[in-house]
Amino acid sequence: MTPAPTGRTGDGYPGRGVPPRSDRPQGPPRGREVPRPRPPQDRRQGPAGPDQGPVAEPRTPWDDYATPPRPQRPGRQQPGRDPRADPRNDPRQPRDPSFQQNPSHQPRPGHRAPGPGQPGQTGQPRQQPGQQPQNPSFQRLEGATRDMRSVEETHVPRGRRRRVPQDVEEPRAAVVAGPGGRPRGGRGALDRDDLSSSFQGGLDQDYGEYAAYGDADDDTDGADDPDARTDGHRRRRQRRKDRLTPAQRRRRKLIRRCVAGVFGLFFLVTGYSLYGALTEPGNMSAQARVAEWARGHWMGWAVTWLENQQYQNDKPKTGGNLSPSQLADLAPPTSAAPSLAKNEQVLPPMKPFVPNPVPGEGQWHPTVVVNGIPVVQTAQLRSDPDHLQYLSAVAWMDQKHASFVLHPGSQQPGTAGYNQTDHLSGDQLKNLIATWNGAFLLKPNDAHGGFYLNGKTFGKLVDGQASEVFYKDGTMNVGPWNTGPNLQLGPNVVGVRQNLTLLVDNGQINPSVDSDDKNLWGVTVKNAYFVWRSGIGITADGNVVYAMGPALSVRTLAELLQRAGAVRAMELDINQQWVSYMTYDGSKDPMNPASTKLLDFARTERRYFSTEERDFVAVYSR
Repeated sequence: MTPAPTGRTGDGYPGRGVPPRSDRPQGPPRGREVPRPRPPQDRRQGPAGPDQGPVAEPRTPWDDYATPPRPQRPGRQQPGRDPRADPRNDPRQPRDPSFQQNPSHQPRPGHRAPGPGQPGQTGQPRQQPGQQPQNPSFQRLEGATRDMRSVEETHVPRGRRRRVPQDVEEPRAAVVAGPGGRPRGGRGALDRDDLSSSFQGGLDQDYGEYAAYGDADDDTDGADDPDARTDGHRRRRQRRKDRLTPAQRRRRKLIRRCVAGVFGLFFLVTGYSLYGALTEPGNMSAQARVAEWARGHWMGWAVTWLENQQYQNDKPKTGGNLSPSQLADLAPPTSAAPSLAKNEQVLPPMKPFVPNPVPGEGQWHPTVVVNGIPVVQTAQLRSDPDHLQYLSAVAWMDQKHASFVLHPGSQQPGTAGYNQTDHLSGDQLKNLIATWNGAFLLKPNDAHGGFYLNGKTFGKLVDGQASEVFYKDGTMNVGPWNTGPNLQLGPNVVGVRQNLTLLVDNGQINPSVDSDDKNLWGVTVKNAYFVWRSGIGITADGNVVYAMGPALSVRTLAELLQRAGAVRAMELDINQQWVSYMTYDGSKDPMNPASTKLLDFARTERRYFSTEERDFVAVYSR
């Protein structure tokens, strides 16, 4: 028959096992808070003495650890009385058989103290009728109840538990005084005497309720002793790590290595791609290269956000007056004006936008004259009455004496499969009189349109989108794609560049210029922001007008093109890095013409003489 579990393994340690054997050592008593009470004497050992019966058997060391009898449930306490008021329940009583009750304790009325030799007398164990008297060494059994602490005293909240030694007199580690005289070496660290007395007394006047368990106030310790707080955190991390099984440690290590590998691969590929973008041939600045690379790698939202933040921090100033250098640009040229051929004349002045224009504002000047014919004429003026410190510029080009050629960029859209180069050199510099920038990006498709050149299409040509259309005879047109015989693919069309929707159509400004729709005016800076913008249009007599300025919104750009005579117009590129218009004079050296900026934008005037990342248009005299 299998013996019932007793809670002890037979070798002195808690657990399930066989009943303890009286002839084997059972080990010391085990417990987390306090030592267990000493068990009663073995019954085979009777009272000693001739008057008490037969001679008792000699005691063995193992008799001190025999299985104790089942403790009796204490009686119900009277209502209104605190059980701790009874000196017998005082846990601070020393565990000495010679201990005497507090002299100030008074017995209850009607209580008869046991006399000498009677059961219950101090120094003699209680005996049941017919039971042999117990050995005097077990006289402390009656005080076992006093040694057991209540649940409220021994319970420690989760997360604040500390190891409680089995022996209250167990030697302690040396305590080093910290700042302010507080003990160091751990939270609530006490010296040996204080810790021993705190276990015996339960409460300590210096360290409070939790001092007996080594739990001083966390916030106070952390404030006075940062080293103790750091050590506590380190110990908790070490304990959490020690709880992991070897399989869990391997799994965590594998996960950390995989995550590190993914991040390392990501940064390696990203760095390689960005390095390639920064080292590609071209004259674009490093800032512009990073922005282009980010837009091409699904980070256009970040570039747009940065552009908007930059605009908010550096908005164009309102009011003010023109600088002396700007007034000098508006003044008539001091040198002799080029002579014009018969029946050739300068365009009439543009109507100013400001109520008090300065002299020369809106006046046209022949900039490129070929054989007495003003092929290119330019004018400068302020484009709105609020931003009075900024000049915009307009260029007018005569299509009867000029031809227009569309060129691809090395990146937008790339030169593979096209019969035109991404820069101008050699014979392409002969008779060159002007160049201007392309439009929004084609990859990603911020332009919401396509690119076509000499039979090859990049992207898709979208019906109704604003388009620059180039023909075999060197002329060009601006209008909505696929809405007429001259605005659709045919044998005479050699190039198409699309970008957004028309700003001006049939001489009227598009009513959607104030709309915030990204499909209409792009996903970059908002249409109401006053930034560098550019646009191209066609006049009623078939000539071409180009407009640009540093403080233009979509509406003011449309108004500027309309006032320059455009009946159909579209927006090109924006921002100072991309907007550019130059005129050239090859009279002295046709293979190295001198270039002049229309306004003071960021890019060099020889931008298109080396590899260019984006598409552009070159103008030649006939």
